[in-house]
Amino acid sequence: MSGCTAASCKVELSGGIMLCHEHTTRLEAALREVPGAWQNIQVSACKLDVGAGSVGGMGGEASGSEPANLNALDKGQQLLTVLRGWVALMPGPTPHGTAAALAGWLVANLRTLRRQDWAADLLQELRDALNACNHATDRAGEKVFAGMCPTETDGTVCEQPLYALAGRPIARCRTCGQEWDVSDWRERALTAAEYQHGTAAQISRMLSDPVTREALPQATIRSWVNRKKLDPVACDVATRRMIYLVSDVRDLWAATKAASYRRTQLAA
Repeated sequence: MSGCTAASCKVELSGGIMLCHEHTTRLEAALREVPGAWQNIQVSACKLDVGAGSVGGMGGEASGSEPANLNALDKGQQLLTVLRGWVALMPGPTPHGTAAALAGWLVANLRTLRRQDWAADLLQELRDALNACNHATDRAGEKVFAGMCPTETDGTVCEQPLYALAGRPIARCRTCGQEWDVSDWRERALTAAEYQHGTAAQISRMLSDPVTREALPQATIRSWVNRKKLDPVACDVATRRMIYLVSDVRDLWAATKAASYRRTQLAA
């Protein structure tokens, strides 16, 4: 994301300078992420601390814990401030409202938005604000394998596993701190890992897409085994779970989806 303000991110058309297609797509994705992040902020900010001491109980004392997630409130206000500031620079009458409402308005006016010379700056600030909101509200949600971190420092590649929460387009490496586009790096990682092994649970996490939410359930993998469509290549001695080739499962899933599509076309 560090290059979002570079001249290379803009293309010149007959109607003037415009944010390039790739970064316009990223901007739209970030704007569409706002309603979910805003809702999470509201829920988290208003949630009372679990286990807080009672007030006026039998011999109890009032808890010293804050009755709200003040960090979430602060990050939500920052997100709203970012959106209000840039919306105010749009030509013509501009709306007021929640962060979700402002983001929706910007999506509806994306054609105009991408022609603003500050559109790339909006993308950077919005991405930073969303990351801060997500960090403030993250719980132990289900995470999906998003690829291996390709960051290279002094000739050494990080290669730490990246995981993303379902529906989030960005994965952040906990080792080097670099952020990567989930869909892009998952595809590269799965190509590199196609001869690796895993249990049904591990391969299910690897192949399920956190952005599109297209999932391959563990039960489906096991049903293929029961129907003799898939054979294990080993057994984990410690857990006694069967081990499968990633490429075998991926190819079978692709063939299954293709067959389902053909049946749909024939029935239409």
